Amino acid sequence: MTDFKNGWLYEAGIGENRAARIVDGELVAVRIERERVGARLGAVADAQFTEQWVAGRSGIVTLEAGEQCLLQPLPKGLTEGAKVRVEIVREALDEKGGQAKRAKARPSEAGSALAQGPSLLDTIEASGEPIRKVQAHEPDILASMGWNEAIEQAETGRIEFDGGSLLIFLTPAMTVIDVDGPLKPFELAKRAAKEIALALTRLDVGGSIGVDFPTLQAKAERTEVCAIFGQHMTGNCERTAINGFGFMQVVSRKTGPSVLEIMQANKVLSATLALLRQAERTQGTGAIQLDVHPAVAAKLKHREGWLDILSKRTGRSVSVEAKGDIAIAGGQVT
Repeated sequence: MTDFKNGWLYEAGIGENRAARIVDGELVAVRIERERVGARLGAVADAQFTEQWVAGRSGIVTLEAGEQCLLQPLPKGLTEGAKVRVEIVREALDEKGGQAKRAKARPSEAGSALAQGPSLLDTIEASGEPIRKVQAHEPDILASMGWNEAIEQAETGRIEFDGGSLLIFLTPAMTVIDVDGPLKPFELAKRAAKEIALALTRLDVGGSIGVDFPTLQAKAERTEVCAIFGQHMTGNCERTAINGFGFMQVVSRKTGPSVLEIMQANKVLSATLALLRQAERTQGTGAIQLDVHPAVAAKLKHREGWLDILSKRTGRSVSVEAKGDIAIAGGQVT
């Protein structure tokens, strides 16, 4: 364990930076930042108005780097081909199956200077909370605080709690949470309400969220379950009451992909980055060999710079061996 009780843990990994917020010795939030070509949240960039989307209300703009964004609202008098300075208010979203949603932008305020947008480290530094930077040669403090369990929840969409479980499904329209368990409906719903509120913050889930609680006939019971959710929900959101069928909708501002969306959008990439983290933390001397699924080997071949960084950080040569009998997430460091 660790004596770090409050603040952020931050690890600058290979291809992926990681942060965990700790409150009173407990992990309450995980955040992941991966290398990306798209604009960050808060970036201010010049763009060209490419086409109308909804006449007079929204349209498509193309940033100088080539990324297309949805611009809303449209400045009055903006014509196709004109230049406009915009601010990114939601990053692009990669969804399972290769689908992607454009980033969202709004016209920047007059006089706004060009900016790249804050990094993950910038964001947690702005919180004013203590930050401890985690190094690969140190004990794995992230793992000791529950990082691996939280990432497994994001990868599988399954969260177990005493007396039940949450199943989280990602859809293009919303994130849907199903409550399941053997307890009586009211007791199950009460326990689930707390776990849902904590999970939304822990895994950075925003946007439109639908929750399917057990059916509760009594309005007083539904009201109490909503109160428990509100007691533990630390993020800003709006919600409906639980209806007679057990459904509640939660809506909060979505500024980028949730941790679930990051981990599930490209499972080969997630497995590759996890293996690089494991390799960087492996003690010993001599050459490192990564035994991996062929898809992971292909990813590493495409991103040879990651292997160069691994070699430089560990002071060891690195080789990759593709093996068809290894699962995508079953890579080994030898």
